[in-house]
Amino acid sequence: MKTKLRSKVMVFALTLGVPFLMTACGAIDPATSTLKPPASVSVTIVPSTATAPEGKSLSFVAVVKGTSDTTVSWSVQEGTAGGSITSAGVYTAPSTLGTYHVVATSVADESASASAVVKIVGEAQGTFTAVGNMTTARANHTATLLSNGKVLIAGGNGDNFQPLASAELYDPSTRTFAPTGGMTTPRYRQSATRLTDGRVLIAGGTQDANRDVPVFTAELYNPSTGAFTPTGDLSSIGGSVSVLSAPVSALFPDGRVFVAASGNAEIYDPQGGTFTLTGPYAHPSPVLVITVTLLPNGKVLVTGCTGKPCTAGVTELFDPQSGTFGVTGPMPEESWLDVNTATLLPNGKVLLVGNEENDGFPADAELYDPEAGTFTSIKNAIEPHEFAAAARLTDGTVLIAGGQLPGGNGNFGADRCAPATGTFQYAGEMTVARHSHRATLLPDGTVLITGGYSVWPNPTSTAEVYKPAPPGLPSALTRDANRAR
Repeated sequence: MKTKLRSKVMVFALTLGVPFLMTACGAIDPATSTLKPPASVSVTIVPSTATAPEGKSLSFVAVVKGTSDTTVSWSVQEGTAGGSITSAGVYTAPSTLGTYHVVATSVADESASASAVVKIVGEAQGTFTAVGNMTTARANHTATLLSNGKVLIAGGNGDNFQPLASAELYDPSTRTFAPTGGMTTPRYRQSATRLTDGRVLIAGGTQDANRDVPVFTAELYNPSTGAFTPTGDLSSIGGSVSVLSAPVSALFPDGRVFVAASGNAEIYDPQGGTFTLTGPYAHPSPVLVITVTLLPNGKVLVTGCTGKPCTAGVTELFDPQSGTFGVTGPMPEESWLDVNTATLLPNGKVLLVGNEENDGFPADAELYDPEAGTFTSIKNAIEPHEFAAAARLTDGTVLIAGGQLPGGNGNFGADRCAPATGTFQYAGEMTVARHSHRATLLPDGTVLITGGYSVWPNPTSTAEVYKPAPPGLPSALTRDANRAR
């Protein structure tokens, strides 16, 4: 009796064991009663190959099949020498050129993985490289470097000269733009000044330059919240604030902001959030303010012209201690008719470069010496630079890019000025012709160039980055190539 019972138990155990073994090895196909192999886990990476400039970022996506758990762990085969990658698949290239491998490994099956090949290349020096487009096409906007390294793009005019309230942020690590909170008032040709606490003061501007519709409101952008909030208004007595090519505001060391308007200058106090009129200009108002530059001695250089239309040049110094203006200069010949950029140089002098409207000739250039109180003409630029954009590079040379050509279209060409010798070198051509655009020096020494007019009258959303070549080295493109284009 016991033998029979033991025999039945063994048969039952073997009967139970067969499906268990089948389940462990695979599954039975009901149609054929045969054992199917287990599903294998596979991983692929998109893109499988990529090229990136040194120090820049790329995004990878892992596709996992054969399991319900599609998560992966990311790594770089060469370790930290090959860059870094986040859990979201955002890869940051190293500063060392070479070929590296990004690896995605299945969490469900660590034997399943895939790799993507990344080639890190150096951008050619002395060239312009297109980056991601802005979210909105705009000209006559502001572009302000924030303390976190991003760039705030605000306002400007869109198609049909409509004033914009929208704003966006440029991220140098990804070379892309993303929307941020909009301004409370649409405007273009406004001033923008980063305050000592990191906020950005937006003041004045216009909603219709042709019909002289000034904006007297001001607002503050807070990078930590991504929002604009109103602050005290400009005085209507001060007149309009209008930026053509160069800033018309300056940050004092004590945190106050000087803003030059057409009827009178004003000073903004961030503590009280109010504007106060300064003493009157030394020249009769209204003054078309073209440049404002804070000098190392604490005074502010203001250049432009007086009258409507302009009949005489304006070159004045504002003394913040006395709150008054005095005459300096004047500019040579009729250079005051030029729409200039103004760049403070390491030696304390100011470089002014620009053209009279629609003349199309190589731009005039002058140096202002604060100690002597004089302007001196230097050699002309190679390109025309009316409504251009300028940025002082880390080596002290100055990039002047683009400008308006007769008829209203933008210019491709850029110059680089070496103030020590007073000479200009052709810096190559931008990827897009522009005027009424903006140039912003980034922490890595490159220059971000945004928007403007390429083909009149509608603005462009394109942007690009200029990587300087060492002074004296030829650019990747010659001026003849630019002219042929």
